[in-house]
Amino acid sequence: MLGCSLGASIGLHLVARHPEQVGVLVAHEPVGPRLLPADRRAAHERELADIQAVHRRDGLPAALAAIAAALGIDPTRPDSEPGLAPQPMTPQRVRDFAFFIEHDFTAIIRDTLDVAALEKTPVRIVPAFGRTTPRAVFDRACAVALAELSGTEPREFPGGHNGNTSHPRAYATALRASLAF
Repeated sequence: MLGCSLGASIGLHLVARHPEQVGVLVAHEPVGPRLLPADRRAAHERELADIQAVHRRDGLPAALAAIAAALGIDPTRPDSEPGLAPQPMTPQRVRDFAFFIEHDFTAIIRDTLDVAALEKTPVRIVPAFGRTTPRAVFDRACAVALAELSGTEPREFPGGHNGNTSHPRAYATALRASLAF
C-alpha cells in the first residue's frame, strides 16, 4: 500500500488495527501527530487549526498559501517534471479543498493512532519524505519519527510533499525501488 500525507496516516491506522490486510506500507510524509513528542504534536495541531481559521476568515486562496508555507512549498518556484501541466482549479477542486481543510484537518487534530500497535506490527513500513521538503516541516518530521519507531531508515523520494503528482515518473521509480528493498 502507498499512502501519501493523510493517506499515509490512514495506512498507519490500517496496519495498526488490521496488519493482516497489508504486507508493505510506504508512508510518504504521514500527517501523524501521535508519532511526535507532545510539544511538537501540539504545535502542529495549532498550525492546522490556524489554517482552518484562515480558511474561514479569508477564504481558500489564503488558506492554500498558508498550507504551502506550512509544507515548505514556494509557489513562485514550481518544482515538477518537465512537461507536466498544472491542474486547473475547477469548482469541484475548490469544494474538495474546502472539505479537506474543514474536515480532514479536524480528523488529523483529533487523531487517535495507536503508536504502540505500530511498534508491534509485522507489516513492513517504509517511511518516506520528499527530497525538497524542508527538515523543519511537520510531515517530514513524522516520516523520520516513524522510521525511528519502525527501526528503519526513511527513504527520500523525488519532489516534496506532493512528489507523487509533481514527479510521477521519478516517484514511481523510487516507489518500485523501495518495494524491492
